[in-house]
Amino acid sequence: MSSNAPTSRPAALDPRCLGRPVHLLPRVTESLRDALQRSLCQPWNRRYRTRYELRSVALQPLNQPGVDLPGRWLRTQGPQGPLACQIDRSLVLSLMARRLGLAGPQPAAEQDPSTATEERLQQALALQLCGQSVQLLAQAARGDGPGEPVPTPALAPLQTGAGINLEADGWIMELRLWDAEAQPPTEMSMRLALDGGYVAPVLRHLAGPARTPRAAQQAQPLPRRLMLKLQARLLEQELPLGQVLDLRPGSLIPVRLADATILVDGSPLMQAAVAEHQGKLCLTSFEDLE
Repeated sequence: MSSNAPTSRPAALDPRCLGRPVHLLPRVTESLRDALQRSLCQPWNRRYRTRYELRSVALQPLNQPGVDLPGRWLRTQGPQGPLACQIDRSLVLSLMARRLGLAGPQPAAEQDPSTATEERLQQALALQLCGQSVQLLAQAARGDGPGEPVPTPALAPLQTGAGINLEADGWIMELRLWDAEAQPPTEMSMRLALDGGYVAPVLRHLAGPARTPRAAQQAQPLPRRLMLKLQARLLEQELPLGQVLDLRPGSLIPVRLADATILVDGSPLMQAAVAEHQGKLCLTSFEDLE
């Protein structure tokens, strides 16, 4: 007996993905998610006492090469080609409300005009996302560890436009964030359109032979291989506004160096005494902060 039910057609293969290790990209996007959670969401959570969570990062080719994507995009030029960023307005309004000390984001319709404050915040977020994503992709292409420094790329000034137009090898990176403090909890997105010049080195690295750890690194215990960036906060001084306004070139502010606070990723970790040794300031007598 024949069935009249329609049969599903097999999905066509994307010729841009043939011979390229796109199946290994989840390794890269997972590290991108962890790094962007630390560099984007954690500073927001510490500063505004919120619970933003970067749930997923997806990196995939553009569905239709050379076709403009709808919506309002902020475009710039990076070291390997054009970039464009699109941020949900709900995320911008949520951050703006918490910056201003409001209880929550104020509802706004898409047709409502945006304010100058909203525009500035959106552009700052777009530049931050573009710069950090380009750095992290360059890091993944080199196979560096999370502690390896990567130069900050120079980006051209942002330009606003409706849609984007990338070459056939363009890629889209989509970030999905969760605002657990909102009532009800809200999911928001940030999208970054990249020229193929940013992703091609990553794919070449993934296609290359697996790198074995160096003998010296392999012999070291785990605490020696983990790289943490320590910051020492040496001094905090409170001054009356009138005294600040009276400061002139050559003015002196008498200070006294007390114990320094040691921070990791902006979080206080230890306390240390400041000492002088051979003309240099050094930290000693480390104590854990409770």
